[in-house]
Amino acid sequence: MKAGSVTTGLLRLLAVTAALALGAAGTATDVAPVNVTLYAEALCPYCASFLAETLAPLLDNGFDNVIDFRYVAWGNARRDEDGAVACQHGPAECGLDRVISCATHLQPDRAVWLSFLLCLEAAPATDREAAVDGCAARAGIDAANLHSCAEGEQGRALEAEAEAATADLRPPHRYVPWVVVNGVPLGEDADKLWRYVCIAYSGKRPEACYAPPAAVSTSGRSRAELRASVGGRERLPMAQL
Repeated sequence: MKAGSVTTGLLRLLAVTAALALGAAGTATDVAPVNVTLYAEALCPYCASFLAETLAPLLDNGFDNVIDFRYVAWGNARRDEDGAVACQHGPAECGLDRVISCATHLQPDRAVWLSFLLCLEAAPATDREAAVDGCAARAGIDAANLHSCAEGEQGRALEAEAEAATADLRPPHRYVPWVVVNGVPLGEDADKLWRYVCIAYSGKRPEACYAPPAAVSTSGRSRAELRASVGGRERLPMAQL
């Protein structure tokens, strides 16, 4: 993304934030969190990297109460001519997307479902289905309820909701991970999430806002390695562009 695009994105974000602040009711201490939505898919390696190397370090460094995080599990999936869901990485990904949607729906505590998600995404892609039960147990989620949801009508309904939410994106997403902050897509600036969140937040900013990027990275990687890790994209098939 060119410098001009970055500046334009920041200005748009500031405008959205200002509008939200002006329209919000409540006392001066009622500071709205920054809405961060990740549009992703279960077997996308770049989505897993974003979660582990960009989002999780933020939440571990003072941003936990600053960010209202939502994960939309659809990504580059589509409907075939018969109406069946076809996922970019095959049927296993469709099932895992429903598992993730069910986890976020059934478990209101973000720390719990995010712990499950990070555990799941840390498993090799070929072992991810087998990792569901172990990751659920580790996070304190009832695996039986999770499977019942994912394999039943509720899972299909949540899948349709994720599909609709992705289809409603304006502008449409072009790849995953696709990150939106307060309604503004970050595009190729997703690895700079901390910067956008710090600008958008109207309350007292975390100390990490003033000492990036080391303070928002717990991976021990260099900046170049981190950028390469989260800089990849799973693009839409040409037929969908």
